Amino acid sequence: MNKQQTNDFDKIILTAFMVSLARQFTDIPYAKELAQLIEMQGLVKLSQPQNQDKSVLLTARVEARYKAINQVIAQYQITQVLELASGLLPRGLFMSSNPNIVFIESDLPKMISCKQQLIQQLVEERPNLHFIEIDATRRPSEFWKSTPLLKAGQPVMILCEGLLTHLTLLEKQLVCANIREILHCYGGVWITPDFIDTGSLVRSQQDDSGLEKLLQTGTNLTGRSLVNNNFGTLDQARQFVYEQGFRVTEHSMLNVIDELSCLEILGIDPEVVRRMLAAQSVFALTLDVA
Repeated sequence: MNKQQTNDFDKIILTAFMVSLARQFTDIPYAKELAQLIEMQGLVKLSQPQNQDKSVLLTARVEARYKAINQVIAQYQITQVLELASGLLPRGLFMSSNPNIVFIESDLPKMISCKQQLIQQLVEERPNLHFIEIDATRRPSEFWKSTPLLKAGQPVMILCEGLLTHLTLLEKQLVCANIREILHCYGGVWITPDFIDTGSLVRSQQDDSGLEKLLQTGTNLTGRSLVNNNFGTLDQARQFVYEQGFRVTEHSMLNVIDELSCLEILGIDPEVVRRMLAAQSVFALTLDVA
């Protein structure tokens, strides 16, 4: 990875702050606390017009994908978790309250350092919650930094929430190659909601002009389109997954619509959210060993 690409990826970090501020309008554990720390410490510097861009559908989308992932996680009895591009997600903070779970958060150096400092302000150090620097697109893979923390012979659950939507097709292929390697070694599953079709995002923007503004803000901040780096159709996403050597089980995000606290908190029309989630799924991917 060259220096320009490193700087490019560092810009993506800013979207983690945007999403964290949206997540505070939900009942997700630790979401409010993290957002408050971010605001109090001035960790994100957006211009005033950008700060004023708000989207209720962004909050609904963020809450839905978080809870849909958790629903799929519950279907697997896996106690070793590697989360890619953890950003400001509170999942590790919550899941590591179970001492039987080893949770490894990973991200680029600036982000993972910031995250660790924030977590230290919220809870005492936990021996089963770890923070490591990993660029998920790097070849040779940096995933092996996690191996001293993993037990051989036991499966690993790999999570990523929002990472792939920023990446080019080639970068997605690199992430897939790295995940294939570690699943081949340990077994387990990769869970992600990041295989999104462009059409569903376009339709959501039509329902919420605030979402369109926020997506444009994200594009301006990162220099990467938050729409065009997705797949043209869900069938294209499925074909890509198969070509990368995975089998996939899809779990509709509509499964969690009754759990979305932001609908009441922000007064969101459930039917608008239902339309948005109808074409969105969490993919549970395992190696295709046939």
